[in-house]
Amino acid sequence: MEVEAQKKAVAEAARVFLIDNEDEIEYLPLSAIAKSLNLKRKHHRVITTKFLRCSEEVQKEILKQANFQPIEVSKEQVSAALKRLKDDIKACGFGQDTLYDGAKYFYRAMERYSDEKIETVNPYIFEDIRRTHFYQGDSLQLLKDTSYNGTLYGYMYDYLHSADLGKSKWLLQPPIDMVWLQCDLAGCPEEIMTYWTMRIVIDCCRVFAKSEEDIIFDEDLIETQEDMYYYAVMALYSTYIAKKEEGADE
Repeated sequence: MEVEAQKKAVAEAARVFLIDNEDEIEYLPLSAIAKSLNLKRKHHRVITTKFLRCSEEVQKEILKQANFQPIEVSKEQVSAALKRLKDDIKACGFGQDTLYDGAKYFYRAMERYSDEKIETVNPYIFEDIRRTHFYQGDSLQLLKDTSYNGTLYGYMYDYLHSADLGKSKWLLQPPIDMVWLQCDLAGCPEEIMTYWTMRIVIDCCRVFAKSEEDIIFDEDLIETQEDMYYYAVMALYSTYIAKKEEGADE
C-alpha cells in the first residue's frame, strides 16, 4: 500500500508540475538536458530551475507524462562530440577553427552569457549559393543582384554539395571563414563570439547528420544563450552520441 501511495504521489506531483509550467512546457526537452549534464546553477529558464528541484522519480514521471524520451548525455560525451565535430569541419574544408582552446567560446555561452538575449536565432544574412552564382565559360561569376540572402545552414549545405549544383568548391568561400569575416569574429564582443560559435556547431551538426529527426526542438523558441546552448547540445547528441550508441547496441 505504501508503494502504491508513493507512486500516486509521484504521478500527482508530475501532473501538477506540468499544469503549473504549461506556459513553458515546450522548453522541457532543454530542461531534461540540463538535468543530464548536472550543471548545479540557477537557470534563466524558470521551468528548468523548477525541474531540477524535483526528485529524480518526479523528473522521470514528468517526462513520461509529457511523452518525452529523456536524453542521457554527459559533459564528457559533449566534449568528445565537439572533438569529432572539429575533425569533420576540418575534413570538409569549412574554414577556420572556432572550437580552439577546448571549445572555450561554446562553453562560455552558458558560463558567462546564459541570460544574454538573442533577437534573431538564425539570421538570413549569407549568400544563397543557388541564386547568387552562375557559370560563364569555365568560371563562376557573382550575379550583380546579391539581394538573395540565406541562412548559414543553407550556405553550409550547398557548399558541401557544391559538386551536385555544378559549382566548383574552390571558387566559393568556406562557410566558417565567411562568418568570421562578415560578422567580424576577430574583433567582436565575446557574447557575439559565443553566439556564432553555437550557431556554427548547430548548423554543422545539421549538415553532417544523416537525419535531423532526433533534433526535436523548434529553434524559433530560443530566446537566450542558455536556450541555445542546450539546443546545441541536443544537436551534438543527435549527430555524434545517439548514433554511436545505436551502433554499439547493434
